Amino acid sequence: MLSTQTLILFGALGAAAMLTWNNWRAREHAERLARETCKRMGLQFLDDSVGMKSWRIVRDADPRTGLRHWAIRRIFQFEFSRQGADRWPAELILLSGRLLGVEFNLVSDSPAAAPPVVPRQTGSQDAPTNPGDASNVIPFKKPPQP
Repeated sequence: MLSTQTLILFGALGAAAMLTWNNWRAREHAERLARETCKRMGLQFLDDSVGMKSWRIVRDADPRTGLRHWAIRRIFQFEFSRQGADRWPAELILLSGRLLGVEFNLVSDSPAAAPPVVPRQTGSQDAPTNPGDASNVIPFKKPPQP
């Protein structure tokens, strides 16, 4: 017969395994939603991944019945690019697997906030390249999706 301590230990291990599996599924779902949102808005989804920023247990009202129940609210971070040369943060908010919103954190859209453009050097080919020179930068292009 199992002791009470053993039953509590098995229960705690089972709960931890379920929470880990649930978080893994939520991260995959958030990654898919972030990719679809970026594609729909014409943005590049960078690094093909999302990271969990925070999670907490909250009370939520069911939209169909109005009854309140416990739910897990997760916030995931990811990065996107508008033109391929910039990198901007964004957050995706899930409540029990339901998308609440995506927040694109564009700090400033003014030209003063844009990165400076370095002019190309028109010198000879034998001249050593400067590490800060933009002439040795290959632009990133997303491969076509099938």
